[in-house]
Amino acid sequence: MDFINLFYLFSMFIGFLVGMVLIYFGFKKNRPNILLGVNFLLLTYMSLILWLLISEQLLNFPYFYRTAYLAGFLFMPLMYIYIRMVLIGGGLKWKDLIHLLPALVFFIDFWPVLMLDNHEKYLLIQSELSNPVLFTQFTQSRFFPPDFYTPFRSLVLAFYWVISAIMIWKNIKKQDVNGFAKEWFVWIKIFLGLELLVFFPFLLLFWAIDPMTNFLLVHLTIVLLTLGTGFTLLFFPKILYGMDQDLFERQNIKSKPERTENLSNQKIKEIEEKLDQVLNKEKKFLLRGYTIHSLAEDTDIPVYLLTLYINHHLLSNFSDLINKMRIEESCQLIESGKFQHLSLIGLAELSGFNNRNSFTLAFQKFKNVSPSVFIKSMRRKA
Repeated sequence: MDFINLFYLFSMFIGFLVGMVLIYFGFKKNRPNILLGVNFLLLTYMSLILWLLISEQLLNFPYFYRTAYLAGFLFMPLMYIYIRMVLIGGGLKWKDLIHLLPALVFFIDFWPVLMLDNHEKYLLIQSELSNPVLFTQFTQSRFFPPDFYTPFRSLVLAFYWVISAIMIWKNIKKQDVNGFAKEWFVWIKIFLGLELLVFFPFLLLFWAIDPMTNFLLVHLTIVLLTLGTGFTLLFFPKILYGMDQDLFERQNIKSKPERTENLSNQKIKEIEEKLDQVLNKEKKFLLRGYTIHSLAEDTDIPVYLLTLYINHHLLSNFSDLINKMRIEESCQLIESGKFQHLSLIGLAELSGFNNRNSFTLAFQKFKNVSPSVFIKSMRRKA
């Protein structure tokens, strides 16, 4: 176990750890973090394949053959979509499927290779390890000439890097950068800086150095990207754990002054209809840990528009809106008399609250009595 192997294994450990933490807390607090976590797992997977290749252990795992590029073509657009979700709000849309086109082209092109049995893949890997340049040329492509995919991948990455950088540059000038926003913009600059190293040297030196050196240069920078951005993220808890996201969303509204208090009647009606469907009919507010990002995904309405509507048309905020609906639901449960066997904790959980304390405080706020007093009064009436 030499230094290079330890370096690769450590980068994979960091990438996997950060990815799982992001996904876990993404479900609890901040939905865009789920996408960021998936991206870190894709980076970790690419690092794993590279380590298997340079250590020649890929011979023992032939079913991984040619799958790293699929992960790469997924990572590029998903990172851009994550950045868009943080800056603009909203969730995944059907039109986002167009971003899967490069991955789909590669998948269809290499379908016969991917479907080979493990012994045939083993022989292919063995022949390419004896002549590593073959590995970089993707000579099994049915539709494209040799040496197409490596520069193509770098061009695709460059495209998504540019549009991501433009989006960040336009938004950072509008932000009162504090709290979550401050940490996020610092970290995303680190990410873009390291990501630049993945494709820029390759595009610059593509004609100057041999294919294998270029190939190893590109993939080494992927490992550095995984390790560098994952390790630095450990020092940005507001991003890692989805803390203080609401502050950033309020600043995001201020960055769009032309839209403040300017919702058209048609847009108001659209928002009302979607909120009625999701909250009143589907009762999504009963889901514990339900956030404004969850509501944005369920209604396909950007976070800043939901916040604007709730603040200026309902004269409330998201937390009070959801808690008030939960309290009304709990009152209906109590009045029905069917849940007398439940403790306050059970009633709180059934109403969508995480714990008894938050349930009691919210009940006191919206009903001016404690839940215990309310329950006793209902029993007397019965």
